[in-house]
Amino acid sequence: MFSSLRSRLLLSYVVVICVCLVLVTVTLILIARPVQERLLTARLSTQILLVAPRVRALLERGQVPARLPDTLARSVAGQGMRLLLVDQRGWILGDTAGQWAGQRVPGELLQPGNEGLARGWASGPDGSSLMYAAAPVGRTESGEHIWVVVVASPPQPVTGLFGDLGEGLLMAGGVALVLSILLALLISRSVANPMRKMAEAAEAIAAGDYDHQLDISQPEEVRTLARSLEAMSRQVQTSQQAMRDFVINVSHDLKTPLTSVQGFAQALVEGVAGDEVARRHAAEVIYEEASRMVRMVEQLGDLARIDAGEMELTPSVVDLAALVGGVVQTMAPVAADKRVKLATDLPALPSVMADGDRLIQVFTNLIGNALKFTPEGGRVQVEAQLAATCKPPRGTHLNSADDRLSGASVAGKGWRKVSVRDTGCGIPAEDLPRVFERFYQVDKSRASGRGSGLGLAIAKEIVVAHGGRIGVESVEGVGTRFTVEIPLRGMLSPG
Repeated sequence: MFSSLRSRLLLSYVVVICVCLVLVTVTLILIARPVQERLLTARLSTQILLVAPRVRALLERGQVPARLPDTLARSVAGQGMRLLLVDQRGWILGDTAGQWAGQRVPGELLQPGNEGLARGWASGPDGSSLMYAAAPVGRTESGEHIWVVVVASPPQPVTGLFGDLGEGLLMAGGVALVLSILLALLISRSVANPMRKMAEAAEAIAAGDYDHQLDISQPEEVRTLARSLEAMSRQVQTSQQAMRDFVINVSHDLKTPLTSVQGFAQALVEGVAGDEVARRHAAEVIYEEASRMVRMVEQLGDLARIDAGEMELTPSVVDLAALVGGVVQTMAPVAADKRVKLATDLPALPSVMADGDRLIQVFTNLIGNALKFTPEGGRVQVEAQLAATCKPPRGTHLNSADDRLSGASVAGKGWRKVSVRDTGCGIPAEDLPRVFERFYQVDKSRASGRGSGLGLAIAKEIVVAHGGRIGVESVEGVGTRFTVEIPLRGMLSPG
């Protein structure tokens, strides 16, 4: 019955309202008795001020005290009070109720206060507790004071006050309860409706509708949650697209080497490669294609470890210029085969704390890509420099461990900057922001020579893990420049 958020909110509001009403009622009960006593005391005082002059006038005209209560009975009729005429010793000379005449009340109750009146609590002849107000009105023949006393039984707790106000209080409480429930209904609806919309949006996203828009303007916390949900939807959509691209790319990239491996293996099995040269060529093709698939599997493993937070970094003192120079020497045969000039400008630089093997992986990927996409007769330039501050060139697309580095100078760290520039075909402007995305490939139409689209994504993760950043700038038809910036002490915790 109360499974929905709206019904639970409404129920909670109703419970809170009822608890508040009960607390108000209990509070009224606790404070009602003193209020009743003050009200009754005020009524008794008013009544004695009205009755005392009349009694005094009657006594002065010779009225017998015993008959005075009958004469004044109407004055207190219907008010829950009674009149007593009492002498100074406490003997009751007359009683409008006709019950206590001739009996005695405590004499100490006839002690006038500052206003000439006596008021308070007293015990009646029958032992009952009474509230009273008294005033002297004359003297007996023996010279004793005669007092007129107005008495009333003390109210029972709450009864008197609620007897007068009960109907109004019940009506006010009922109206307050109804209005509060209506208000609670509106509040619960205002809270539940945005949540319902977000639940519907989440279901739509789960069903594959990533373009679902949330029209939520209030309240601010729910609007923030809605923006987060829309951002998550975009990320899921991007991830889904990336995975689709990955499946297409990997299936194509695996199909080509597998076809080659299968074809040449079949040639060896069937004896088609009859001479030694043909058999050697088939073995070389099988080896190269198998190596290519192994590299792809290793890259996928690297990404999986990065996502799981299990990428291990082994920090050591690294001569960055020497490290990059070693990578260049390793890639020199590839450059010679493609007839691309591989030039360097690697001055001596202060050493950094870094994982040398991982940085070799980064620069091997960058220089390898530059050689791959630079045509015969082109040039690949590898440079390194030291910078006290690091500010990216205009138009550079960045991936950084610190968002504050984007577009701003950062001083005081000491930076090592390595750039790889080529004279290749360049990267279209619309592709530049996505070159570091996983599985993304700029040239999707090339049938061979493509990678898996993972190399730059892994390079970015490694650079970020070192506290640095990697950026790219390119002009289509002119060339591309990748820049890696490593801080002097930017190494993040290993592991």
